[in-house]
Amino acid sequence: MLKSTKQQGTKRNFIDHIHPPSVRSRTLRPWTTFGLGIAALTCLFVLFLTGITLFLYYVPEQSKAYERILHITTGLRFGNLIRNLHYLAANGLIIITSLHLIRVFLTSELRQRYLNWLYGLVLFTLILLSNFTGYILPWDQISYWAIKIGASLAGYFPVIGGFVQNFLLGGEGIGPETLIRAFALHVGVFPPLFILFVALHLWRIRKDGGLTHPSPSSDTTLPANPWLYRLEFSVFLLVLSVLLVLSNFIDAPVFERANSLHPPNPAKAPWYFIGIQELVSYSAMFGGVIIPLFMLAFFIIAPLMEHSQKQAVGFFMNKNLWVKAIFILIIVSQIVLIIIGQWFRGKNWAFIMPF
Repeated sequence: MLKSTKQQGTKRNFIDHIHPPSVRSRTLRPWTTFGLGIAALTCLFVLFLTGITLFLYYVPEQSKAYERILHITTGLRFGNLIRNLHYLAANGLIIITSLHLIRVFLTSELRQRYLNWLYGLVLFTLILLSNFTGYILPWDQISYWAIKIGASLAGYFPVIGGFVQNFLLGGEGIGPETLIRAFALHVGVFPPLFILFVALHLWRIRKDGGLTHPSPSSDTTLPANPWLYRLEFSVFLLVLSVLLVLSNFIDAPVFERANSLHPPNPAKAPWYFIGIQELVSYSAMFGGVIIPLFMLAFFIIAPLMEHSQKQAVGFFMNKNLWVKAIFILIIVSQIVLIIIGQWFRGKNWAFIMPF
């Protein structure tokens, strides 16, 4: 009997170890998790694969970076496709992880999974920062002024704002170190941190009992292999197919060469930070310091406000309604601010109609 157990144990591989032996049927229903976790991992996989390819041809020097991007886009076989995939996967990862964060907050008992919630917040922060540093690398006109705006927004934070600003720029202003700093963070710092926190995130999911909290005891149980494996592989193929199709129709933008003497009007942050820029346009103190700090504090402490010990079985369960109301207000307000900043702001940040 002991020998048989050992033989069975040797058959388990890495994929088996990060999955529970069995899952409840509710976990396999599309509307339980919407496949957002696997979709995010697929985007991350595409980013790593295409990023390694782009890394081989990119040079992080201000005098060469722009030409290298043009060479990748127009002169390298499949270069435009690879760059488009990288661009789409990066932006898709922000959207998917945002939806994943919303789904988890509204459906899971985060007080019991608080450590994994914190891991998720760290991963979301890494995704935003990695996108921002990647946004700078083409060193075109939009990239140049994006780092100027981003560093300016970082400078509003008390105590550490000046340090963060100088660290991003490599000095008091944009200089030769700025692009090198962005490149070093993008390819040397963030990828290992992604690997570390994704591993911790998956490990905690496994330790906490699987993808979601158990359904009522009447729910049937199925083996993870093959049912969960097939579902995850299907989501992987679907997301990969969508990225490949879109990469043939949506090109990663390349603008004019960076020029410090001719700022675009208006100069805008990347779309995922433009909500903060819109807030700052109303009040530097409230928009740049108080409101962002409040949102950060809320996301950290909100799971600790749960009081129910019952199992989570759907949306709007297990939390005080006022906590969820604040969460939804934050999400909706950021979406509205992003829309306003992206499409309703024109020259000198004046309000315009986009049509």
